[in-house]
Amino acid sequence: MVSINNIKKYLKEKLSKDRYIHTLNMSELATKIAIYHKIKAIAKIRIASLLHDCEKNSKNGNNHSFLSSKMAKHKFCITDRKILDAIKYHTFGHRNMDIISKIIYISDMSEQSRKFKEAEQIRKLAFKNLDEAMLLAISTKLKYVIQDRKPVSLEGVILYNKLIKTVTGNSNG
Repeated sequence: MVSINNIKKYLKEKLSKDRYIHTLNMSELATKIAIYHKIKAIAKIRIASLLHDCEKNSKNGNNHSFLSSKMAKHKFCITDRKILDAIKYHTFGHRNMDIISKIIYISDMSEQSRKFKEAEQIRKLAFKNLDEAMLLAISTKLKYVIQDRKPVSLEGVILYNKLIKTVTGNSNG
C-alpha cells in the first residue's frame, strides 16, 4: 500500500498552506470517527482523507473530487474502489456511499476549520450516529448550493431522500 509519508510530502508541495492544514485536520477527524465506530479500514480512511482534495488547486473547481480520484489512481497507483469512491463522492455525495465514503464526506464538511454554523453539530453527530450526521451534512450542502444558485447534484438529492428514509423511517421521500 502507498506510504502515508509520501502522500503528505506530495500534498505539502502541491496544496496551499490552508488546504494542506484542512486536509490534515480532516484526516485526523476521519480517523477518530472511524476508531470511535470500530471501523477496521483505518488505512483506507487515512489514504482517502489525505487525497480527497489533492486536485483542489486545479482550475476545475467542483470537479476536483473526480480529478482527485483519478490522481490517486495514477500518481499513487491506488486501485482500491472504496478509497477511490470515497475521494470521488466527497463533494456531491452518491446514493450508494459506503461507511468509508460517509466518514470522508462528514469529516470534510465538519473538520475544525469549517466555520459555517452546522459544522460543529455535524461533527458531534458523527460520534453518535453516522447516518444522522450524513443527513445533516448533505442537507446543509444542498441548502448552501441552492442558496448560491449553483447546480444541484442529482446523486446528492437521491442520497438525501435515501437518508430521510433510513433516519426517520419515512418512506414518502
